[in-house]
This record gives sequence, structure tokens and C-alpha cells, in this order.
Amino acid sequence: MKKIILTILLAITFITTYGQNKYQERQNNYFVEAAAKEFNLNESQKNELKDIRMTMVSAYINANKQEKNGDIVAEEKKRKTMEASKIFNNAVIKLTDKTYEELKPFFSRMREELKKVK
Repeated sequence: MKKIILTILLAITFITTYGQNKYQERQNNYFVEAAAKEFNLNESQKNELKDIRMTMVSAYINANKQEKNGDIVAEEKKRKTMEASKIFNNAVIKLTDKTYEELKPFFSRMREELKKVK
């Protein structure tokens, strides 16, 4: 009986983790495609943006998990996520050759649109 319960619990954990990764991947792909259209990015730039954004998303996820586990406090989480955002924004600025002020409307629009990506 213990083996059956353990197996079911392991399967649920795997499915949940896999589902979250697929969700993040769908959001990332949506963001990259929208940026490619908006800023006329080539394939190389799209791939670079995909990596840059996934790095930022991973940093956010890790900071949230660390706070939830009690490994860091809210201020440390905020510092980590702000640092990840700063690195991401600077990389996008360099990639698109746009200023942050020029990118800001796109980022705001994407925040809203990504909430609807399932």
C-alpha cells in the first residue's frame, strides 16, 4: 500500500512540474514571437532572447521557492528578482538597440498578454 501511495504521489509531482515547465515555455515562446514582430528580430536574436528570458523566469521561480521554503526573507527575494529584471532589461536593450523607455510600453503590454497565455 505504501508503494502505491508513494508511486501516485511521485507521478502527481512529476506531472505538476512538467505542466509548469510547459506553461513557462508557452509564455516564453509567446513573448519571443511578439518581440520578434515588434523589433524585427532575426532567428539568432530570437534564440538569444529566449535564453535571456528563461534565465530571468528561472531566477524568479527560484527566489519564490527559496522564500516559500524559508531559505530567504521577502527583502532578499525582492533583491534577487530586481537583479534578474535588471539583467534581463539590459540584455534586451542591447539586443534590440532600444532604450528602456522605448521598451517599456512593450513590456507593459506583454505583462498583460502573458496572463492570458494558457
